[in-house]
Amino acid sequence: MARRSVRRGAAWFLLILTALTAAAWYLHGRAQVAQTAAELPEKAPRLITLRHTADGTAEQLPLEEALVGFLAGEMAAEAPEAALQAQTVAARSYVYARNLSAGEVCDDSAHCLAYLSEEARRERWGRHFAEYEEKMRAAVDATADLMLLADGEVQAAYFHAVCGGMTENAADCWGGGVQTAAVPCFWDGGAAGNISACFWPKAELAAKLGVTEEELALLTVRARSVSGRVQRLSCGTKSWRGSDFRSLLGLRSTDFNWLATAEGYWFTVQGYGHGVGMCQAGAIGLAERGSDFREILAYYYPELTLGSPE
Repeated sequence: MARRSVRRGAAWFLLILTALTAAAWYLHGRAQVAQTAAELPEKAPRLITLRHTADGTAEQLPLEEALVGFLAGEMAAEAPEAALQAQTVAARSYVYARNLSAGEVCDDSAHCLAYLSEEARRERWGRHFAEYEEKMRAAVDATADLMLLADGEVQAAYFHAVCGGMTENAADCWGGGVQTAAVPCFWDGGAAGNISACFWPKAELAAKLGVTEEELALLTVRARSVSGRVQRLSCGTKSWRGSDFRSLLGLRSTDFNWLATAEGYWFTVQGYGHGVGMCQAGAIGLAERGSDFREILAYYYPELTLGSPE
């Protein structure tokens, strides 16, 4: 009986000693991890150069801070949270990629992206400033450092206001090697609400196109993309890319048709913007139906992945 008690006592002693040793090693390891983490320098913020087109000045800003202004310029503060988050990721990708390639990003929406300074945000939002500012910053924080990548490289993710039922292949819009595929879009508010129209008197249109009034009868679409947008058109010996013709006449998109009358030409246009990438109206519609920002981005950028660049 005495021997059995001794054995039990020795076993308990060894068990306690082992537990104390393990605890000591665990605490030592935790202390080393904490010390190492404390010694690591904070990750330097990504910086971009923002060019103000109104006066030509430029300033250097942390990317995450600048995104609040870009987000406010590109999407209404009343938009659902998931849509704002999707827009933040797309804008972050575009701004970062553009800054890498061109050395700067401008605040002209026709060239880069729309941007609202804090002063402009206060003026636009008025008594809602604190509420909307918090909402914008929350969207930036919730997607911190996430961008759209291809083979690990950040892509200039394009987006537009309203696609009118289907987005556009980037190559069909601009040519070259830009690859953003066209996808159907059923959430942009309905085609009927996305149609605009404008009238050009014959003499004015002929002068704008550099042709005679008689030659206007030869105005013809030569090619349309899979989404139905005009790619090329001609009038006699003159021809244009659809995007150039759109800019020339100030049309809202390249998804247009016209009706000739005795007095002039009525142009009807569907959608708003170039149509490439994410449809902002569609993103809002998807968010209202319960999609999160990852699902929205995966739909409009099926060939890209979500992640943080090196």
